[in-house]
Amino acid sequence: MDPRTARKRRRGRELAAQMLSSWDANPGPPPSTISAVGDLTRASAAHLAFAERLARAVWERIEEIDRCLAETIRPQWRESMGRVERSVLRVAVAELLIETAPPRVVLTEAIEVARRYAGEAAAPFVHAVLDGVMKSRGLVVVEPGEPSSSEPSSPEPSSSEPSPPAPDSPISGSPPREEGA
Repeated sequence: MDPRTARKRRRGRELAAQMLSSWDANPGPPPSTISAVGDLTRASAAHLAFAERLARAVWERIEEIDRCLAETIRPQWRESMGRVERSVLRVAVAELLIETAPPRVVLTEAIEVARRYAGEAAAPFVHAVLDGVMKSRGLVVVEPGEPSSSEPSSPEPSSSEPSPPAPDSPISGSPPREEGA
């Protein structure tokens, strides 16, 4: 993928997360959220088109996406998870469902968007949650240089759960870190 397309897609992911954060705070019809974010950001038509595609994918499959997240995130974290993290995760899961990019790209982009908009402490949380979602869906993220398999691996049982952001995180509403974690 050429660098211009990659930048357009990253900006589109950022805008989609902003649309979802805005909608999460003030639920209303999606078209008004899309136009409001477009007006505030003065984003290009290409950026907004990709953002709208992702945001609409979330709105159309919100129950399925939230169910994927609920299966991975501890119940106490769900209640206190910040709006930005939730929006970034929803966009990433939607992107995995509609297959706009390989899982590794979706994971990396979500981590970077979370880092930029929710702070450094959000990155490991988003990474852990998406890793859990991908494993539960049988998606494999192949590291560069590793041989790839044509068949997805079966989900492995994991006793580890995602770590929440650090307690001193700038993220409002971040899940608390448990003692001994």
